[in-house]
Amino acid sequence: MPNEQRLLSQLLGLYERERQLVAYEIHDGFVQKATAALLHLQAFRELHVRNAEEAWRSFEAAERALSQGVDEARRLMAGLRPPALEEAGVVAAIDYLSRESGGREGPKMEFFHAVRFDRLPPLLETTLFRIAQESLANACRHSRSEKVRISLVEVGESVRLEVQDWGIGFNPETVDETRFGLRGIRERARMLGGRVAIETSPGKGTRVTVELPLRPGDEGLGIGVPEAESRGNGS
Repeated sequence: MPNEQRLLSQLLGLYERERQLVAYEIHDGFVQKATAALLHLQAFRELHVRNAEEAWRSFEAAERALSQGVDEARRLMAGLRPPALEEAGVVAAIDYLSRESGGREGPKMEFFHAVRFDRLPPLLETTLFRIAQESLANACRHSRSEKVRISLVEVGESVRLEVQDWGIGFNPETVDETRFGLRGIRERARMLGGRVAIETSPGKGTRVTVELPLRPGDEGLGIGVPEAESRGNGS
């Protein structure tokens, strides 16, 4: 392939990657906050007659979610980087995310990390944060698990993110990946040359494991990277 054609192909790949990233950012950021606000407002409508105090807490939670959603929308107009990452880095941001995701009525959250780095390249930090966000949202909404564990571990030249619950699980052969954001998780990892394993089966909980290179190279364009893996846990 002539150099000009190869360059054009790479530029088109970068353009398409940016379009996908914007779509995932909207879904994982603003849409998540708007959905949370809607759920809290629905709870407020159901509770305001019989339990005013609990209803008011739901209303306040909806206000917070909407405020965060507005912040996310403003950030999308300015760039693609979550504010928490700008201020504190990926470890502190995921720690904050885990505490926010649990809430009063959510599952108990455990966050373990063992890393040597202080900060990572911006795209890598954003990818880890968004995958953690989507995985935690799935666990809190669908798993019915009493506990969710998140771990972030540096392994050689890679970083491994794992989100595990002990809930109802699902059949990976029949689930609609777009409904649960699994396709977004796979695509984000693929763009940086990473791997995804989703281990689950009905009644056995779910474990999402993502491994990304600490220094993504040309494979970060998403070209020639093996497809991610999804399987039942066999237990």
